[in-house]
Amino acid sequence: MWASGVEGGIMDLESGPGGSVSAAAIDSSNIGFQLLKKHGWREGTGLGVSEQGRLEPVQASVKNNKRGLGADKVKKKIKETKDNAASDRKNNQERPPPKKGKGLSKRMRKMQEEERLFQEKEFERAFFREFWPENV
Repeated sequence: MWASGVEGGIMDLESGPGGSVSAAAIDSSNIGFQLLKKHGWREGTGLGVSEQGRLEPVQASVKNNKRGLGADKVKKKIKETKDNAASDRKNNQERPPPKKGKGLSKRMRKMQEEERLFQEKEFERAFFREFWPENV
């Protein structure tokens, strides 16, 4: 599976001037290759107005995260050693835990939002009543 993107309907991922053709080149039976040829692309040239874009397609793979096509692999987290974990626990015991205010329930937030909207509407009504002529 190969990726194409967007510049006049075709991806232009810059690889710098004079990019090289690799073994990953697509063959002429590929639908993307056929579309490129149909739109005037010549084999061996880069994409874009000055033909300096990538010469080979970007290989796509199935992604389970929200990182982009060309993103590097995610670095795995280093597991803590027992010594580090013990010292962290000791530091946490010395510091009091931060106090978190209890959040409002969804129902209370909704009621407050409705009350705020009601007050805004009442203000607008009073404002227009004061400045709007009644016989219009």
